[in-house]
Amino acid sequence: MRFLALFYILNYLGAEAAFDQGSEIDYYAKYNEIVAASYSAVDDLDSSVNPNAPPSSLIQNCKNGGQLPSPVPTVEISSPLFHTIKSSSLMAQCGSASICVIPEGITVEMNTDVNIGALIVRGSLKWTDETQNHSSSSSSSTSSQYLCAGYIVMEGSGSFEMNLQQGSGWIYLKNNDAVHPVLRSRAFGAYGTVLNGLNSNSSNPRVDISGRDMVRTWSLLSDPLAVGDTTLSLLHNPHLMGWRVGDRVGIAPTKEQSTGYAQTFRIIAMSSSSNKITLSRPSSHDHDAEFVPPHNSANHPKVAAIMSAEVVNLTRNIVITGDDYEQVNCVNGLPEAVMGEETSVLGCRCSSFRTRCTVGLHTAHMHGGVTRIQNTRIEKCGQRGIEGKYCLHFHQMKNCPECLYKNNAVENSHQRGIIVHGTHLSSVEENVLYDVRGAGVYIEDGNEMWNNFKYNVIICPYPFNHPSLHGCTVPGTSNRIADTRDNQSAIFSLAATNNLIGNRAANSFNGMLIKGGGSGRGSAFDNVCASDAKFGILQGNTFHGHGRFGTYSLFWNYPKVTDQSPLTNGYNVDKSLCEGFDSNGNTRGFPVSITNNFDYDNTFVGHYEAGDIQYNGHHSFNNLNLIYWKETKNFENGCSAHLTGGHYVQGNMALPDQGTFIIENTVFGDSVSLEPNHHCNVGNTGVLCMPQYILHKVKWNNANHARKWVTFQSHNTQGHGANQMHGGIFSLSPHDASIVMQGGKVEHSFFPEGYVSLVSNKFTHLLSAPNDLCIQSSSLGSNYGFIYDDGILCKVPLRSLKVYSRDLISHSAPSMKFRVWYNSDDLGGQNGAADAEQIIGFHQTGGDNSTRKQGFSVPLIPGKDKSYSLSLTTSDGNIPTDWVIEFSDNVVGNRFEIEYIYLTVQGRTCGSNGLISSQHDRKFIWSGDEFMDNSSWGKHGACVGIGPQPDDVSMIDCSISEGLINPVDCQGMCTSSCNNENSYCNCGTKTCHCKPGFAGNDCTIDLCAAARCGEHGTCSALYLGASSSLPVTSNNACICDEGWSGPLCDVNPCLKDGVVRNCSGNGKCVASGDADSICLCDPGFSGIDCETSCEGYCNGNYPFGCATNVAGKIEYGCNQNNGCHYLGSGEQYPNDQFCTYKSEVKSLCKCESLKDCEIIGPCNSDGSCPRPEQIEDGTPCNSVPWGICERGICISNNSQPTISPSTDRGQRPTSSPSKIPTNSPTSNLFPCGCKLC
Repeated sequence: MRFLALFYILNYLGAEAAFDQGSEIDYYAKYNEIVAASYSAVDDLDSSVNPNAPPSSLIQNCKNGGQLPSPVPTVEISSPLFHTIKSSSLMAQCGSASICVIPEGITVEMNTDVNIGALIVRGSLKWTDETQNHSSSSSSSTSSQYLCAGYIVMEGSGSFEMNLQQGSGWIYLKNNDAVHPVLRSRAFGAYGTVLNGLNSNSSNPRVDISGRDMVRTWSLLSDPLAVGDTTLSLLHNPHLMGWRVGDRVGIAPTKEQSTGYAQTFRIIAMSSSSNKITLSRPSSHDHDAEFVPPHNSANHPKVAAIMSAEVVNLTRNIVITGDDYEQVNCVNGLPEAVMGEETSVLGCRCSSFRTRCTVGLHTAHMHGGVTRIQNTRIEKCGQRGIEGKYCLHFHQMKNCPECLYKNNAVENSHQRGIIVHGTHLSSVEENVLYDVRGAGVYIEDGNEMWNNFKYNVIICPYPFNHPSLHGCTVPGTSNRIADTRDNQSAIFSLAATNNLIGNRAANSFNGMLIKGGGSGRGSAFDNVCASDAKFGILQGNTFHGHGRFGTYSLFWNYPKVTDQSPLTNGYNVDKSLCEGFDSNGNTRGFPVSITNNFDYDNTFVGHYEAGDIQYNGHHSFNNLNLIYWKETKNFENGCSAHLTGGHYVQGNMALPDQGTFIIENTVFGDSVSLEPNHHCNVGNTGVLCMPQYILHKVKWNNANHARKWVTFQSHNTQGHGANQMHGGIFSLSPHDASIVMQGGKVEHSFFPEGYVSLVSNKFTHLLSAPNDLCIQSSSLGSNYGFIYDDGILCKVPLRSLKVYSRDLISHSAPSMKFRVWYNSDDLGGQNGAADAEQIIGFHQTGGDNSTRKQGFSVPLIPGKDKSYSLSLTTSDGNIPTDWVIEFSDNVVGNRFEIEYIYLTVQGRTCGSNGLISSQHDRKFIWSGDEFMDNSSWGKHGACVGIGPQPDDVSMIDCSISEGLINPVDCQGMCTSSCNNENSYCNCGTKTCHCKPGFAGNDCTIDLCAAARCGEHGTCSALYLGASSSLPVTSNNACICDEGWSGPLCDVNPCLKDGVVRNCSGNGKCVASGDADSICLCDPGFSGIDCETSCEGYCNGNYPFGCATNVAGKIEYGCNQNNGCHYLGSGEQYPNDQFCTYKSEVKSLCKCESLKDCEIIGPCNSDGSCPRPEQIEDGTPCNSVPWGICERGICISNNSQPTISPSTDRGQRPTSSPSKIPTNSPTSNLFPCGCKLC
């Protein structure tokens, strides 16, 4: 599988793939096409199509107005009599060709259009509906007003207050050569003073911009949008979201691996009582909407997988825009901002890959003060190749809990989108980013901490391999990894200790990339242990359709307890805390979780080297690699599983080397393949290639026998033959294995009935175990040999025995002789001949002398009723006394039971009469980022060769949490406890924040409870944003379990007269309407009730040498002569000799009511649907918020459901939830009794 993955990457990195850092010539050759494909509101002048068209006077007076005279006069406005003046007075004093300064103590009210050379605000500028409606100029429109300048900068204690709820406003940044000494050209923002490296308390500029309140900036498709459709249906009512006719919306691609196209439309009609909007033209592409119910894992909340296109509103009534991009020639000798990056803050710096820069506008707030920008559109932004010039940018703000970017639309950028740099505690929420080149959200230096990135949507509208547009890549910036075809990412971060909750990204090269392996950047360089940072809350994010990774952490990520804090500006003061081991040899890990993330249609998901990171409730569907992980470690808490509560469907599980990798309470669906020690001994990755994979309460629902269920490594990529990468042990947990070994059955087991473990066929000593404890999988039948990669199946658990060597060379290293005695009397049985013996080859990861990762490993059967012996194939056979031995793992004893073996090691004495346990000492051996500290050799591990044997480690009680790691919650840091049901204590601000699915100032509005789903339904609102109290108002407010139907998922068409339709045991029953069901057959079965099987009729195994997916075909047949035939709709086989092994069963009709207060019975015999019947009055409904049914219509009730508020009402970083424009929230009723008439 690793080479298939490599093929995909090489395909993406082909000549036409995308821009790399050196693609400047190609970028400019295609620049005009890129510009033509982009959109700017300021250039959309046709008011008959665009009701938000800019004022014609703005275009006449401001656009491309030329350069300022030299020298440029500076005018400080004055007002001898008043502290407040009108902008008309400012214009009279400054004119259009000067740098205008509003001094401290003066407030300017925007009552007219302003067009000046540049603006510095040290006093105040106020721009509201009230000031705008008191225009004194007949040429100025009270509904739309603009401010044009070369730059607009707040200094000192200057403030810019703009709040427009009725009219519209345009901030237009001209390309007129005006250059601010700090923010430079075409800039909007603020600059606080820095004294002795600290932000000055006496300099606190403030920017506060609020456009028209929008309840929601985005929603999801409720139903698919097909080519030719002119209406779409959303999860939320567009009118209640605050959307308007004339607004421009973008729809995300839903194709695989960055091959899709987004689309934009105008809303030309919508209804206040419907979730539908009418589009300005027919759709040119298909966009999916699929809702997958949860798999109901034990001890995990029900979370559905929503595979639906994002729909974003790109229109705002406040627009920050400006002149077109300009190509600026580079200048030699400009100072480099960050050594090695070849960019400068002072302008376009010549470099090895840059001769010109692409200059648009930029916004920034630097150093002290506060910026809050909400409900604003930013376009034509970013200055490609110039350091620090982006669309929205918090720059070195230090601790800024009030700093906020919310509900904004960022579009048409040539250098990233939203940047948080050297700033802590800020919030970036519910913004939509569309057509942003480079990284969408960018966390810059590695010291940023506890910033909140919540419910943002990032859409790349172009395919990565588009011959001209090249996805969203851009060359010539300061970071080739984040911005070019190297690893362009929707979210890119050098800092892990930030909260990312409910964000969604589509069609970039990577979804989210957290980059470890460094020591900080810029001013944080050498002050940060990037690989050791604790993760913040990573929860409920969705990444789909990316060409490379969805969820992704690059290089090393091993979170630890360090002294990094906002109080230290995110720096690591005591770097010894970043080391893998403490002075006693204990590891320093800090367990964290990635909770309820959803990845689909990507190429990869996962990490390179990462440990103490749990995937909790992870959904991963249709990714080439559902998990891609190279190395890991056991959890510091001694208990946790790496994967828990997950659901994995259609793709490869590329699993890592090292430690015991526990997978628990997890479901694997069709077309999943397990790949042990993925990437082991490719380059320097992996150690001895013998990890233990323990499956605890795992459901293997993979019915696809046409794809291997497991693939052991077999290809040597090294220049030597010392490569034993074929290891890896799969075993049921001791709990599950004991059920099987006692004659019971584990339902949906990965193993055949009676078997509990699997290894590669290389370990033939296991075949000598008595009573056929282990067999070649092919002995059960060729199909078993195929799906288990001809591995060895055992009826007992298997564990690893590892020997770490040193100073051996690949071509001269000896082999290890491994012998086993079954049913022995401790070591006494070793006097006779061994029951089995095998020569184990030497393994070396990497080339000679390139790593210390070398030694021997072998799987064995644990237990006191057997003993083992190790020796070398040297003349004396002695194993050097400094080599280190490991058996099984501590976590096995902690979670399940302690395991033992008897062992002799030639050249040393082992334990008490050779007895060693899985709890043996492991100090200084492996921390993930450190391997075999010098203190380990000969003195630690099992059966030490130097000095006394260290004591076994104490047992850890795992019974309380069973290793489940929840999102970070610093309850003890808040002034009073947060309500654990609906809120959590934010570790940065030390205040209570709403958990996903809860809204309101006190987090008392339960958006999931608003749906009032039945027992077999799951709310869709959990990770769709919580700044407003608007619940989902579509028929997908509740996502029904398989077999269930109805608006509240309380109808089961698969249950008739008390009997569940079981599809002959060869498929599953699913609802196909309010009262009808169909059987989805397992591979190899067909028929209305999956009653037909081709096994034994056609030759071989499914798919019998035939295809399983042919465009336009719905039925697939085979015959006894190896023939295949595929049928389209209405077609028939040429004769009766064909057996149908696969069919796309469809019901006679699909009868679902479009109204949630009506229900439709079973199909009529002619395939038509019967008339709908009204649902009983008082039944909850969701087409209006908190509605109830009355006479077949969903109507509002009087109040919304609440729960007890959290007791801490400290300052929260976000603004109050927006109110719903109409149809006030209604009550949460839980009516009892029957719901159907």
